[in-house]
Amino acid sequence: MGRNLLANGRGRWLAIAASVALSAAMIYAQQTTPPRAPQPEPTMAGAPTSAPNQEPPILAAPVPTEAELLAASAPVDARVFDFALPKGIAPEGGLQVHTIWLARAIAVMFPEITTIGGYRQDALKWHPNGLAIDVMIPNHNSEEGIALGNQIAGYALANAERMGVIHVIWRQGFYPGIGAPSWTADYGSETLNHFDHVHIATDGGGYPTGKETYYVSSLKR
Repeated sequence: MGRNLLANGRGRWLAIAASVALSAAMIYAQQTTPPRAPQPEPTMAGAPTSAPNQEPPILAAPVPTEAELLAASAPVDARVFDFALPKGIAPEGGLQVHTIWLARAIAVMFPEITTIGGYRQDALKWHPNGLAIDVMIPNHNSEEGIALGNQIAGYALANAERMGVIHVIWRQGFYPGIGAPSWTADYGSETLNHFDHVHIATDGGGYPTGKETYYVSSLKR
């Protein structure tokens, strides 16, 4: 019930409004000259594989202005979100509470999303420790798909402090929760370069006890 309420009504757009400024900054960044975008190539079924364990190069990307950041951080109308978020489409086994909270909120507010990956073994710490999700973007190379990915990435960044977001990676852009964005290296495929999914990492917040209640505007334990 809550998913449909936000998906079709005023609540969804109030929440998405918080991500508009950062989403616009990402669109601008994507219109600059990034590292070479990879050509699509067949990938194996299943969750995407994270990039190799190496630091992204320090390549400047446009930085949102202070006004944009303030607009993106504007609070939404909490009265719309006075119901508990249902369990979403992301498998929650192995995930920590901030990661679960973010995954449930995205599943409710962006019903176009049908696949969210979570816990898995990987060379980096994020997925094995339940600190990250991969939000798969349908038709990711279309204008609509890119706009949807921008909105989801912008939503995560706009709520970085509240939801414990550490970083977002989308279309070869590395966006820390706090700090200047940069471009990542070209790892040779759409999946490794995060063209087909938005990778969002959180600080975790600890593993769930089963007593948590997740709201868009708060987390109660």
